[in-house]
Amino acid sequence: MAATLVLLLFSFASFATFNCLASEITSEQIKFWSENVRNKIPAPILKKLSPLSKNDCYYYSNMMSKNAEFHADAGFCSLAKLACDSALEDVKTISNRYTTEKTYNNNGATLDVQKNEDPFSFFRLSILKKGNLVHLPNLQESLSDTAFLPLQIASQIPLNIREITKLFPGSAAEGATKETIVNTLSYCNAAAIKGEVKSCPRSLEEMISFSKSVLGGKRLISLTSKNNQGSNTNLMVKNVKKFNTDKIVACHEAYLPFAAFFCHSLSSTSLYSVDLVEPKSTGAPVNTLLAICHMDTSPWPENHVAFKILKLRPGEGEACHWFTQVDLAWILDRESM
Repeated sequence: MAATLVLLLFSFASFATFNCLASEITSEQIKFWSENVRNKIPAPILKKLSPLSKNDCYYYSNMMSKNAEFHADAGFCSLAKLACDSALEDVKTISNRYTTEKTYNNNGATLDVQKNEDPFSFFRLSILKKGNLVHLPNLQESLSDTAFLPLQIASQIPLNIREITKLFPGSAAEGATKETIVNTLSYCNAAAIKGEVKSCPRSLEEMISFSKSVLGGKRLISLTSKNNQGSNTNLMVKNVKKFNTDKIVACHEAYLPFAAFFCHSLSSTSLYSVDLVEPKSTGAPVNTLLAICHMDTSPWPENHVAFKILKLRPGEGEACHWFTQVDLAWILDRESM
């Protein structure tokens, strides 16, 4: 339980201030979270809650359901905090870091998703021992700062490039954003591998509901990393705590014009809380990161980037990776069982 409390990454004061200024939809999303999740919303996720009012939600939901020609114009995108500009400079082609499927473009050709992969993004379980030096990958968030759409609107958006392009022509028509969206959708629509359950929730409510359905409990605990400090540097492992669970749903931010996640649960997975300090330091941790280890990689495709980095073949060993502070791991709240 102590490890769980370490990772309840949320400032109550900032939450209270934010809640006083929250929109009606934000308040509903906070209520849904509190009814289904024991701990508070992590600050990076709190920033993604919808700024729309109920009237906005009702209006745009009706427009989408009744008007086949509806598309997200600049006014709606600004109001809902969406990414609707194809000229965004900070959008990068999404990597194959968290998924286990081959990725294809619209013409069926395999995409080169490994070219920008951080060589430290995967590691072996043996690294997680007290006193070991580890080189952290880049833990900075690289995707646009977008908000979740309300469930009433998000649930109407099909996860295919034709519909996304129609609804969000400014972001999906061409350029780097379209390529990134295509990659996201290919992950979402690919078949699950053996032992995997997966989904691409389009809203906060869908993410929580999917996680509950996979884990089979009444309430959840949400876990994530403390912050992005230590990115691209060497730190020393001070403490390692393993969570006593074998059922985990991992959700990683995916790029769409609105906040969205790629969520999946794989068999034979272990979850750890890792305190990291400066080398030879006896002081407080620089960071507390969440690490997940997939112990059975035998169903993974041979071209998975983890095998290139770890110099393994499928089934030859486990593959571990860190969570950023935007990634979420869901486990059951055993007190509510």
